[in-house]
Amino acid sequence: MKRIISTVLTLCLIIAGATAFAGSAAAIIEDTPPRTQPMLRLNHADIEQQVRRNNPIIRNNAITQQGLTDFIGTPMMVDTVIAGQNALLAMQRNTSAVLTQIMATPSDGPDPVRDGIIMSLMNDVASIERDIMQMSMQIEQMHSDPVRNTVSRGIQQINNANRQIIWGVESMYLGYHTLSRQLEQTRENLTALNLNIGIMERRHAVGHVTARTLQNLRNTRTQLEAGIVSMENELENLRGQINIMLGRNANAPISLGAVPAADRDFLDSRDRERDLRSARGSNAAINLARIDRDENAALSGENARRQEAIATNTYDSEVRALSQRQESLIRAIGDRLVTLELAEEQLEVLNQTLEETQRRFSRGMIARIDLENAQSEVRLQQIRVNSADAELFNAIRRYEWFVNGLNT
Repeated sequence: MKRIISTVLTLCLIIAGATAFAGSAAAIIEDTPPRTQPMLRLNHADIEQQVRRNNPIIRNNAITQQGLTDFIGTPMMVDTVIAGQNALLAMQRNTSAVLTQIMATPSDGPDPVRDGIIMSLMNDVASIERDIMQMSMQIEQMHSDPVRNTVSRGIQQINNANRQIIWGVESMYLGYHTLSRQLEQTRENLTALNLNIGIMERRHAVGHVTARTLQNLRNTRTQLEAGIVSMENELENLRGQINIMLGRNANAPISLGAVPAADRDFLDSRDRERDLRSARGSNAAINLARIDRDENAALSGENARRQEAIATNTYDSEVRALSQRQESLIRAIGDRLVTLELAEEQLEVLNQTLEETQRRFSRGMIARIDLENAQSEVRLQQIRVNSADAELFNAIRRYEWFVNGLNT
């Protein structure tokens, strides 16, 4: 599972266009020594502002948008769109490769997280393919009449790309905390295992446990210790990736604030029809299809009618897909809320068990190891509660980005 998470977080960089600004990032690193960059404490609420202000791609997009009108009708504009399409083709290949790698990863049994990641990547591939098709139509139109709606299309694509970058950084931020909780859980498991090994060593000394059983426990400890080191390295890599996305040196000092508590009443405060209208008005795929439809509707000729019909079908399909996506995101929020409430109920049960265990220990009825195991179970369940709360927050953020026009 850790390998899948790492792969997906790396994919966030691909989707955000990390390759496109590798040269810019290298220049920043070369020109700005690490010692000149102060510690940055990044809270979730600050991510969008920080990314919009400092991300090299978004800054370049602002320049492109400012000068977009100057490109209209020139060969340079056609070349720019072709270059963008080539970048999307490369992104499609990378995304498909990641999807293939994850699907080839063996699974010990049902894994909803893995299945969700696979579904998300399949949606990403389909979305990229739609964008490539739309850009092909745009290139064809530019050759025949390069001034038609070029600015509107370009602005839609730029705004959508900027939103994807911001969401990509948010995803890495949330992924960092997911991995941090896994690390905390693994350390807790290691502590419990060390206690068990200590008991088994004493039992082995008096012949109650075989050397093979004891060695198996020690091998498990070695694996956990290696896993901890691997996760610590992954966390360091994620901090570096987030730094780069913020236009900083990869090794610049950065501290990531805690994930905010999820709003459990989020759905109760939403006007779903208004949210759907907002999503429809901001969604780039829908707006591009609408531009194509309206543009061809104003033209005459058989080819214009065919293109209008294609654009209309695309528009209608995107609108229907948007409604289905909203329902899916709403169900996901409901599911995460149920998971959180169940985890809290289990924590309450374990706390009651711990209280009883503490009383029995104080009366000398049980050994210290039993008390420590009960304490460990409570700590592990608290981690699960925190994870469930963070998953609910993530589901809510996906819905909020959906309202803002992004297909998450």
